[in-house]
Amino acid sequence: MAASRNQPLERVLEAAIEDCDQDKVTIGALLDMFGDRSFGPVIILLGLLVTVPPLGGIPGLPIAVGAIILLFSLQIVLGARHIWMPQFVQKQGIECSKLENARGRVKPWLQRIDRMITERLTWATGKIATYGAALAVSLLSLLMIPLELVPFAVAAPGTAIVLFGLALVARDGALMLAGFAGTAAAISVAVFLVPWGTVAGWL
Repeated sequence: MAASRNQPLERVLEAAIEDCDQDKVTIGALLDMFGDRSFGPVIILLGLLVTVPPLGGIPGLPIAVGAIILLFSLQIVLGARHIWMPQFVQKQGIECSKLENARGRVKPWLQRIDRMITERLTWATGKIATYGAALAVSLLSLLMIPLELVPFAVAAPGTAIVLFGLALVARDGALMLAGFAGTAAAISVAVFLVPWGTVAGWL
């Protein structure tokens, strides 16, 4: 099932669940499903993994997802024709049971959000905007590392990443602008809530 401009959030989550191979859906399967240039659908799903409960509360998941998003988005910034992922990353995934549990909890909310998405302000979803979104997503993925120290704070960068993905799938410029606003908000959350002394001690 491909991502739909009419129901991008619900369709992307449904597609991932339907593609579950045995006990989990892998990053490699997602790339095959959406195509290695489908920046929007892939970052929608990865953003949802750290935004939707109970997935976002899984220890270590935000850092892993952030690293994958960073590797993906930097290749977009650098103009790669084909997205490359090491085999060990492609084999990483999320359990189908956890995706099913998340779907049951958030499907009504996803449907409500999807009804508000439409094609508008398309000037804000062109090539330059996509490049800017890839840069912002790279920064947001880095913010996930220190924000994991703050309970559920990774939802801030995760939400902004989802907004960028939705904007690109639906050509919704209003959501693209919201994604940049969400990036600023996520930076503020990191500046004021992260215990930077602890982070400095790790370094």
